[in-house]
Amino acid sequence: MRARVSINIPKIKKNAEIIINKCSAFGIEAAAVTKMHCADIAISKALTESGIKILADSRIENIKKLSGINCEKWLLRIPAPSILEETVEYCDVSLNSELSVIEELSRIAQRLGKIHKVILMFDLGDLREGYFYQNDILSAALKVSRMKNILLYGVGTNLSCYGGIMPTVENMTRLLEVSEIIEENTGQKLKYISGGSSTSYTLLLDGTMPRGINNLRIGDTFYFGRDMSRRTYIEGMEHDCMVLTCEIAEIKTKPSVPIGKQGFASLNRKPVFEDKGLRKRAILSIGRQDTDLDLIPKDKNITVMEASSDHLLVDVTQSEIDYKVGDCISFDMLYTSCLRSFTSPYVDKEYIL
Repeated sequence: MRARVSINIPKIKKNAEIIINKCSAFGIEAAAVTKMHCADIAISKALTESGIKILADSRIENIKKLSGINCEKWLLRIPAPSILEETVEYCDVSLNSELSVIEELSRIAQRLGKIHKVILMFDLGDLREGYFYQNDILSAALKVSRMKNILLYGVGTNLSCYGGIMPTVENMTRLLEVSEIIEENTGQKLKYISGGSSTSYTLLLDGTMPRGINNLRIGDTFYFGRDMSRRTYIEGMEHDCMVLTCEIAEIKTKPSVPIGKQGFASLNRKPVFEDKGLRKRAILSIGRQDTDLDLIPKDKNITVMEASSDHLLVDVTQSEIDYKVGDCISFDMLYTSCLRSFTSPYVDKEYIL
């Protein structure tokens, strides 16, 4: 069999309902981020059936797939000039940080007879996208508020991506202060103050999210029930909504340290090995082109070793199961392994309904 990801729809729905209820208690509307699974239609429908009203993605190609689902669609990645026509045509909302881009969105929206909603991004220190200085975002907001066919919809921020800066009470309060200044100066009420992604959900778990933040763009927590600030599972949520199963192509006992003059390994790696003597290893028919190593074996006595582009190596020495060639090994997945597996055409998808 080919490698496959099993997608448990009822478990995803359960996580979605928990997140929606938790967010609602703080006056927050959760946007479900669909980029990890390439806007898979079955998963996206399950999210909206659970009560999600906003689907958000970084790729215009994915958002096009969502056109048949009745919900608001957000473009998360700041739009490049080459996709502005499609942004207006397929997206209700886009996150922006360049005035020239929003001006072109305005011209396109006028021509298409549409109103396009814009969330201005403010950089709170993670140093990815967004205006860094308060005066700059205020100046942009004043101009955007006067543009034809553009609605200044809100202010947002991104954290925990480039710089690994965590959401805190202090930086969320700063975002609220900037939004209030924009409202005072433009005379417009902002619909959303978007306080980041799954890492911001931790502030809800701790009960410390400042009132006024009313949107989070959540992905990982829907699919893995994870507290992404602490990198731990959340009690009561489902952790194995996505399970990868791969076939064993080889089983052999070999030394744990390679033999000979060592240079670079595949994918520009310079590996380091610990001598554990002879080990029984299985080679699975999947590699880094299709997944990543953030895989958790269902058999707790298996250890993930390494992978090249086409082969995944696991140590089965301690397993109580006498694995043979042709047997399958299953893994719970995390974000990066799931992202690659959904992107790969070489990994099949099956649904548990």
